[in-house]
Amino acid sequence: MKKIVKVLFTLFIALIFASNVFAVSGNTSLKDLKDKLARDKAALNSVVSKQNKVKSNIKKIEGDLTSLSKEIDDAEEEIKNSKAKVEELEQSIKDKKIEIDGLLNFLQVSDGENIYLEYVFKAKSFTDFIYRNAVVEELTRYNDELIDEMYTLIDENKKEQVRLNEEIDKSENTIVKLNETLKKYNLSMEDLVDDHKDAKADYDASKKEVAAYEKLYKKNGCKETTPIIDCISVPYADSFTRPVNSGFISSEFGLRYHPTLHYYRMHNGIDIAVPMNTKVYASAAGIVSKIVKVKDPKKANSSCGGNMVYVKHRINGKEYTSVYMHLHSISVKAQEYVTLSTIIGKSGGGESYDYCTTGPHLHFGIMKGDDYVNPRNYIKFPSKGYRFSSRFD
Repeated sequence: MKKIVKVLFTLFIALIFASNVFAVSGNTSLKDLKDKLARDKAALNSVVSKQNKVKSNIKKIEGDLTSLSKEIDDAEEEIKNSKAKVEELEQSIKDKKIEIDGLLNFLQVSDGENIYLEYVFKAKSFTDFIYRNAVVEELTRYNDELIDEMYTLIDENKKEQVRLNEEIDKSENTIVKLNETLKKYNLSMEDLVDDHKDAKADYDASKKEVAAYEKLYKKNGCKETTPIIDCISVPYADSFTRPVNSGFISSEFGLRYHPTLHYYRMHNGIDIAVPMNTKVYASAAGIVSKIVKVKDPKKANSSCGGNMVYVKHRINGKEYTSVYMHLHSISVKAQEYVTLSTIIGKSGGGESYDYCTTGPHLHFGIMKGDDYVNPRNYIKFPSKGYRFSSRFD
């Protein structure tokens, strides 16, 4: 019974966050964090009265959730197909270039003498000359065709990459639509999340986060409305990479109808099954923005999500946050700068204090501003049920 109450408590903490949690667009500022912290504090004082209302409101919008869930699934399928097409075109371009290079190596200039001419003028008769000239013309024509085909493939690849980016935007806009639908019923994405955070621990961590940024803002002479990534010079990165050297994809990002709770739940990341104490790396250069630690690891079922690390990034000028949950141990400190080679902690999951896991794994998420997005849109992972053995391929 205590466990059920605790789960409900955490679930409805998120409700109070709802109306404004996702209101911040673009890059987050210190003022945004302060406003959210004030809402979170209010949430801690009025959770219990919201319990039945959340379930009731989720039931009311099941039809909308079903439709949006299909939109998300369709968009993710299009992204998957487009990525496969891009990879196929890139391989075709590579193969075509090898073929062209091989032909040129056979036919082009060597040591200042043109092999074409040498071949033609070695003709022993006029008929042979005509034949050799025809061969050269045919090879030249074929080479031109190969080059034209390669440029056509390059052009097609560029168009497919544009389509891929459009599909990613469409997918993320669907998440925005989902947030807007939830807000109408005083709900948020957090009310649908499988991996609920311990509300009190998260609130305490957020207080420390705000206090640390206040000091940095004062030190750097920034206004509270200045985006964090500008005030504290978050390192620039051009992409994300996988957070572990190897692993098995055990659960996907997405909205789904829960088979036992009988209402929609959102999984805001990808679960990577790894052995206990696997090294977990920062997915890109950045700064550790928040750390949530289990208060009493010896107390059974005392936490949901376990130890967590949040790292803020500047990816191509935009603000993102990578999220690492169910850590057995943490190796970094808040406001510490990290690189791709920084070990932020070691994996956990399935531990007695963490009642949101059934086995060892890393829950890895990416937030764009305040919205969780599908990590697959930014990192190449194998399909669910498959293993990878490198951070970079």
